[in-house]
Amino acid sequence: MKSLITIISIVFLSQIMMGQGTLQFNQAILLEGNQSNCSTCWTVPAGKTWKVGSASTSTSSSFHFFVNNRQLGLISGPNTSTTDARFANAFPFWLPAGSTLGYVGLSSGHNVTFFALEFNVIP
Repeated sequence: MKSLITIISIVFLSQIMMGQGTLQFNQAILLEGNQSNCSTCWTVPAGKTWKVGSASTSTSSSFHFFVNNRQLGLISGPNTSTTDARFANAFPFWLPAGSTLGYVGLSSGHNVTFFALEFNVIP
């Protein structure tokens, strides 16, 4: 009886630990913007998660990017990637469903592109 309770407990706990679901690749996406300030430009759809790997801009000026209205990093110059030492702690980052991504301080007449992978969350 004791071993049966142990086995049931292990099965139950393993189900709880896997509660986040499995990720299935859906698509590569380009999140493009050209407004000066857009702190909540994009929202991750329900049932999805994004892995944002890098960003690029047409300006040499610095501007900030935000996740859920909180500053996550500073983009300074045309290309920011996972290999750029200045942003090693910012990219890549994951955004769960309902999260917002945006930026503030983009120079007028310029644009920014965030490069991301979208995954389906399968329960």
